[in-house]
Amino acid sequence: MSSKAKKKGEKVLLMPGSEGWEVWTAEVGGTGFSLHERSEEIRVLDVIGVPAGDLTMAFPVRDVSALPFRASTTDDALLSDLAETHLERMGARPGLDAGVLSDVFKVATRGEETFAVPVVLAPPFEGDLPRRAPQNFDISSRCLPMPSTGLVVWKELGRWVFALSVEGQPLEYEALAINQLSEDAGREIRLAMMQMELQGLIGTLPRNCIVWVGEGQPSPTADELQSLGEGVGLQGPASVESKPAPELPSRSSQLLPADVRADRVAKRKKQQVLLGSGIAALVYIILIGFSFVSLSREKAAAQKAENNYAPYANVFERGERHLRKWKELSPVLEQEYSTVELLYHCIRARRGEEGVRLDRADITNQVTVDGDGQLQRILDIRLQGKTDELGQANAFDEALQGARGLIEFQWNMPSAQQKGDKWAFQWGAAVSNSEGL
Repeated sequence: MSSKAKKKGEKVLLMPGSEGWEVWTAEVGGTGFSLHERSEEIRVLDVIGVPAGDLTMAFPVRDVSALPFRASTTDDALLSDLAETHLERMGARPGLDAGVLSDVFKVATRGEETFAVPVVLAPPFEGDLPRRAPQNFDISSRCLPMPSTGLVVWKELGRWVFALSVEGQPLEYEALAINQLSEDAGREIRLAMMQMELQGLIGTLPRNCIVWVGEGQPSPTADELQSLGEGVGLQGPASVESKPAPELPSRSSQLLPADVRADRVAKRKKQQVLLGSGIAALVYIILIGFSFVSLSREKAAAQKAENNYAPYANVFERGERHLRKWKELSPVLEQEYSTVELLYHCIRARRGEEGVRLDRADITNQVTVDGDGQLQRILDIRLQGKTDELGQANAFDEALQGARGLIEFQWNMPSAQQKGDKWAFQWGAAVSNSEGL
């Protein structure tokens, strides 16, 4: 199936279906997502013909670990730090080199407490990502409209999964080890619910269980529904409803696998290089143009003065002043030490690391007069910023000292100082023994 031209505002959603991946689209001005294509491909890489548009991929529940907890605060700004502490305590914190594989979602507020769900995504293997890099990533359970409160069971990529919703948001979701609707599957769900009850996340065990059945998917038998209900601990059998169409959450997740992040960093770096080169070239052309016009005017004035006032000695002095002015323009005429070029080398040494941020960059490239009346070049760089980790600061200062275009600079780099959860640095560099002009 060929892809159509991208329309402004058109959205595409890759969702795990009961036996394979599904492609859902939302047209411009539409009321919601509609099914575009249902495949039997288990690997999302094998799905072809995905329409153009803003692509979002929903990871299946089996690839995600949800670890809900109660936070003793209602301040959303603190949830991220509390979630990291909770994941570290549970031994589930992802590695730093695997991309952004964790996020936390607020589910409900009860009094002075917040129910939050930190999630950890398993690092994607080969074939777990689509051919076209998505703009956003999320989780399938967050893309399905949940009931206000209750237990829901559905099938993803040939495997049964369940979710417990609170106030219309999924609080707990995981894939079942028992891959059939039976009393054993119900006991597995009941065990997970009892653990949540012990943690104070739910007051009582669910009193109903809904089995979602997608289009074309066979409905569970009465015996399966009865056995599932008995395993969960219901008074009767589980009920059956049609699986609803997906919808995007109000707040997109921050999940970003390393491969996609690296691709974005490379594209962004290329765009920055092209943009920086274009701006630098434009600045050089403008400066050279102004300098040429100024030089032409000065030459004309000097020639006129020489012709009209040859007997006077000030003609020579005016020529000397003109030459001196021309030398003073050298900082903007010479490309090697232009402020734009030096700033480019500093940013290039950052290597696109998102954890390294420059708050201030002061670059001096000017001419001064020494005590003997000689012109001297002053080249000076001052950098101020923060990093998420000390190792990032150390890597950045090593990259600066070996960066092409900064070799002649001598750096003064005191160790980064920790300020809160960041590492602040203030570094300086200068070219010593500058030659006289």
